[in-house]
Amino acid sequence: MQTAETIQVLLVEGKRKLSVCFASDLEKKGYQLMVVDSGSKGLEALKRFSPDAIIINAASLRTNGLRLVNWFHNSVPNIPICLIVAEDEPTVEAEDVTFFLRLPFTVQKLANRLRTLEKNSHKSIIVRGELTLNSDSRVAVFRNKEIHLTPRMTILLEKMMEKPGEILTREALFKSVWDTDYVEDTRTLDVHISWLRQALEDDPRHPELIKTIRGKGYLLKV
Repeated sequence: MQTAETIQVLLVEGKRKLSVCFASDLEKKGYQLMVVDSGSKGLEALKRFSPDAIIINAASLRTNGLRLVNWFHNSVPNIPICLIVAEDEPTVEAEDVTFFLRLPFTVQKLANRLRTLEKNSHKSIIVRGELTLNSDSRVAVFRNKEIHLTPRMTILLEKMMEKPGEILTREALFKSVWDTDYVEDTRTLDVHISWLRQALEDDPRHPELIKTIRGKGYLLKV
């Protein structure tokens, strides 16, 4: 996985007073930043700068950022985009956003999300609500906590994140994760579910993220 020092970020951030800005703190953490104060300047910067990620601090620009997301996605569709919006901004749907953060949050939370990125591997990143998984680096981030997973736990979480909100039967999960037609004994699956809960949940005994649906299987609630 790349370190902060090797992740190049294009940050679109205004300079208005009372705005929450992240340029200074990200630079202190070692990120290589190109900072611009408008979307048009950001598009121009792409001619001489090749970022691994684009951060749009829409809250500092007094916009919801959707038009900027569209601009950048059309220009560089393979670059992951983070959209930061104000606390009172209405919920928006933007399928081209890799991850979405609503103020207030700490710069560490933003850094945790950035650490899930590897150069040219954004296709391996899945984001569902507050849960982010980089299947290449086997790193998950949930509620500002970074977790390193085993290969099998990574595959299991990835399968569940592909179908959030759906009940996945124990047999179907076991078959897809362990790549086998033998589903007579799925206790190994239950053990791995328990490990995921211990890694991700605040209270593994009363899970909020990975739900057990009695008599059916499991459901990822994000």
